Amino acid sequence: MATTKHPAQLGKYRITDVLGEGAMGVVYKGFDPDIQRTVALKTIRTGLDAEDDSPGAPASRFRNEAQAAGRLHHPGIVAVYDFGRTEQVAFIAMEFVEGRSLASYLSAKVRFTDSDIPGIMSQLLDALGHAHEKGVWHRDVKPANIIMTTSGRLKVADFGIARIESQNLTQTHYMVGTPSHMAPEQFLGKPMDRRVDIYGAGIVLYQLLTGRAPFVGTTEALMYKVVNEPPQPPSTVEGADRPGWFDAIVARALAKRGEDRFADTDEFKQALLDGVGQSIDDTAWERTLMMAPPRPARPPLSPPTIAPPSTAGASSGAMVGGDSGGRAGRGGAIISVRSQAVSS
Repeated sequence: MATTKHPAQLGKYRITDVLGEGAMGVVYKGFDPDIQRTVALKTIRTGLDAEDDSPGAPASRFRNEAQAAGRLHHPGIVAVYDFGRTEQVAFIAMEFVEGRSLASYLSAKVRFTDSDIPGIMSQLLDALGHAHEKGVWHRDVKPANIIMTTSGRLKVADFGIARIESQNLTQTHYMVGTPSHMAPEQFLGKPMDRRVDIYGAGIVLYQLLTGRAPFVGTTEALMYKVVNEPPQPPSTVEGADRPGWFDAIVARALAKRGEDRFADTDEFKQALLDGVGQSIDDTAWERTLMMAPPRPARPPLSPPTIAPPSTAGASSGAMVGGDSGGRAGRGGAIISVRSQAVSS
């Protein structure tokens, strides 16, 4: 099997390492010589970029990520610096984040304490609140898109299927998302607003409390459960051992109708504050992460070779620099759902 050849440079950015490779692409660690900073470079083949403009297609998601995240400036959101093209690839230059995804900690069975969870949620809700103020709805809030940094910050990543409020979308029947984290209106193809992210954040809260998603099964089974069944209260999940005050918050965040959920991230955060009964320590979870098992080592990836950018054969990546534990290119099992196939 031939070794993938990697470019020495993309635009002005010098390639210094390969962070991850997937079926559609590569994410590189790079260096900006003008500003003298390390960046992550997510790429997609120009051929893929030109083929399909549908909302769920890699090319569409790639451009959408640059446009959506590029208008956001918040310490809890992975920053996008630049968008560029070569003959073979399009790329996004973004903040290089040292850390691991929340998904990797949950997979390792790390148990966050009752005092950790409000702090994690507070940072997540602050980041989503900023996006909402700028007219951006993430629409794919899940642990794989939440990076826990080595400096004690949480960062939201991957705005590939985000909705920008000012966009004039003509394919409103075509919805995308991760089935286990999709709100009922996403499955049904109904109009949605920022409260779709309230639902996604509610799923994350449930996972922090119980170690699993509230609904599991095939896509068809998930669709039925999400639309019709209430989640099991976290305090009653075997082994969760959580106080009952979380139950009402989860139930409201995961309400079937958007209008029955928290109106915004501030109201969600206030409910957590009221439940805790004291100020929230945003960084309490750092101590838990220090006790977590190390990330499993991944097989070494080939370093950049002398191949010039014009001969790069690699395709797109779907991860943020620093969380390179095999996530590149996967995109989190996102599916496309046409509302005509679902009875409302």
